[in-house]
Amino acid sequence: MSTLAPTIEGMSGLILPARSTAQSEPAKRLDIMRERIRKHGLESYVMRNPAERALTELDELRAEASHKGWDGYGSQPLNPASFDFAIRFLNALPSAAPLPDVSADGDGEVSLDWVFGERKALTVSVGPTGRCIFAWMLGQRTYRGTDWIDDEIPDEIVSALGKLVRDKAGRATRST
Repeated sequence: MSTLAPTIEGMSGLILPARSTAQSEPAKRLDIMRERIRKHGLESYVMRNPAERALTELDELRAEASHKGWDGYGSQPLNPASFDFAIRFLNALPSAAPLPDVSADGDGEVSLDWVFGERKALTVSVGPTGRCIFAWMLGQRTYRGTDWIDDEIPDEIVSALGKLVRDKAGRATRST
């Protein structure tokens, strides 16, 4: 369930709409009000500007990778459905989350990458069915998995991003 300032693995900010299963009229009205508040906040320049940068990069990528062989190596054009799911992914990021570097994979999928330092990174490949193949590392440990975007970013990816953010913040605090 979404709230105005949720905390997810150390990140706070607005997130995707609530996934309440409540069916009462008051619960439905509350979900509508939450969504209005979320949309109003995302229209603010301060909160929307960082996400707009990533969405602009994604749109530029679509133009660049629109034809077969766009990279000079015979890559597939960016799949429009992968592009749409990547937009959903970026819009679902908590507003305080760091934004990824956006690129295209040779198979037409969208790649989202976060690098926090040596052996601290997360990469997510977003496919045309909403499938997210992800891998991340934190020190000597590596993890990988597959999940799907539905109404929000898969929990394992949010958790990985949160652990990487917390690790970076914890190390920055200890070194000062």
